[in-house]
Amino acid sequence: MRRGISHSGFDERRSRDLVASQGLPIEDGAAQAVSWTTRLVQELTGGRTTVHVVLPDSRGRLRVIWREGERVQMGAEATAMRRMAFDSLASSHLEPSSSRVKDRQRWCGFFPLHRRERPLGVLEVIAPADVLRDRWENLSAMADQLALRLEELAERDRLRRAVVSLEEDADLRGELLRSEEPEAALQIAGDSLARGSGVPIGVWWNEHQGPLSFTVACGVTDQAQQDLRDRMGTIPPWGKLTPQERTSLRRLFGEAVGAKQVSARGVDGGVLMVGGGEPELRRRIRAVGSLLDEALPLLILTARERRRNMEIDLGLAWTAHELSGPLLSIKAALELLITRGASGGDALLTLSLRELEQLVGDMEGILGWAVGSRPLSPSFQDVTELVEAAVDPYREGTSSHTIEVIAPRPAMAEVDPTHLRAAVANLVRNAVAYSDPGSTVVVEIVDEGARLRVSVRDQGPGIPVGERETIFDPFVRGEAGSRRGRGSGLGLFITRRIVEAHGGTVWLDPGYPGADFQMVLPVDRREAPRFAS
Repeated sequence: MRRGISHSGFDERRSRDLVASQGLPIEDGAAQAVSWTTRLVQELTGGRTTVHVVLPDSRGRLRVIWREGERVQMGAEATAMRRMAFDSLASSHLEPSSSRVKDRQRWCGFFPLHRRERPLGVLEVIAPADVLRDRWENLSAMADQLALRLEELAERDRLRRAVVSLEEDADLRGELLRSEEPEAALQIAGDSLARGSGVPIGVWWNEHQGPLSFTVACGVTDQAQQDLRDRMGTIPPWGKLTPQERTSLRRLFGEAVGAKQVSARGVDGGVLMVGGGEPELRRRIRAVGSLLDEALPLLILTARERRRNMEIDLGLAWTAHELSGPLLSIKAALELLITRGASGGDALLTLSLRELEQLVGDMEGILGWAVGSRPLSPSFQDVTELVEAAVDPYREGTSSHTIEVIAPRPAMAEVDPTHLRAAVANLVRNAVAYSDPGSTVVVEIVDEGARLRVSVRDQGPGIPVGERETIFDPFVRGEAGSRRGRGSGLGLFITRRIVEAHGGTVWLDPGYPGADFQMVLPVDRREAPRFAS
């Protein structure tokens, strides 16, 4: 071993690898622990002692990250002894044998830093041979104390980073689920990875079965993005590729973005490629991939439902527009005939006019709600009173059913009283029409603080599983309903649109034996976006 210039302190450049490999912090805590140990070693052995603290970098190479005392250049034999102490967790020493060593009486002791058979590093002490022999047990104990302190700091840092990661994941999950389209969620996920690591990101995805299309690029130049489109615009489904084919695609991505290492992670319906492979980055890729696996199926269903509703809306609007003109003309003709006293059919004309007026009203409702909503005039109302008003006509019009209202008084919310009363009335009318005479219909209001929940339950046959997905669509009448008389199939559709216009949601609860419709309304319409479906 050769002595050189004097140097002491923490080697920050080399210690950066420390975080990636061991999770040990390069903060004041670690520096203080090493400094404290060094000071004790020097007090124990005297002033001519050199102390090294050696830790592995991200590639497992042992590096000196702390040096106190005279700078000593370690030879190949000492480097081998350092590695042996690290791997075997056994202390050892090296006696100088080279004629180039000025002081043959100085030895180098290698004391492994480890906890529960897990190697952390090596404490190296270069001191006079007799001092090293006499203080060997004490130095071993100091190495154990340093290892314990470093492990505590590492665990604290791991916990801190785990908390930060959980917070980041929670924020990202919220952003993904708020996306309106799957493609937007993929862009958000890619941007999140690129911001945190500065590496290039590419995503290939397909909503349906089949080849994956180049969908998202983050952290790449325009030229690199064009190269990706030219070379890898469409690739086969990731799950069907062999390991060799996946390696080839990763290589193509790396060449296009200038990355030597590429990580890939399959996500629901696609693949995420990242120009990097450090341990922390791979962990982040796995976390983001898991969030995408959770969010994408929900967003796909939501987007499909949105497109489906849009198609229904356009069809309804067109139908209502085309029919409203002729219906109004026929209505005017019937009114004229009745006014002139047409003979031989006054009763029939009057009945036809009444039915036509109802049909015209339905067309106006379709046209109004088909475009999403009609203007509301909200005010704070007692929803219990509105429910009672909606139920009363059916109590008076039928003696064959018992209609029970369970509700707090009052149950205040900001609603449009006319439209909400109509929405509840539609549910009650369905319950009376589709349940057996003599049964009970229960309307219940539950105050849930920030929202009110209204349920309408009957004891009828319920709604078959195959009809539940379309029960709120226009002109849909279930098999049970079609056997019980006439109806337009618009009541539940209009109810859904009224509730959604209030910022709430309505659904069929499958757990009840009969039909159990649940309606949720925000108490304050300023909170409506939180509850909108």
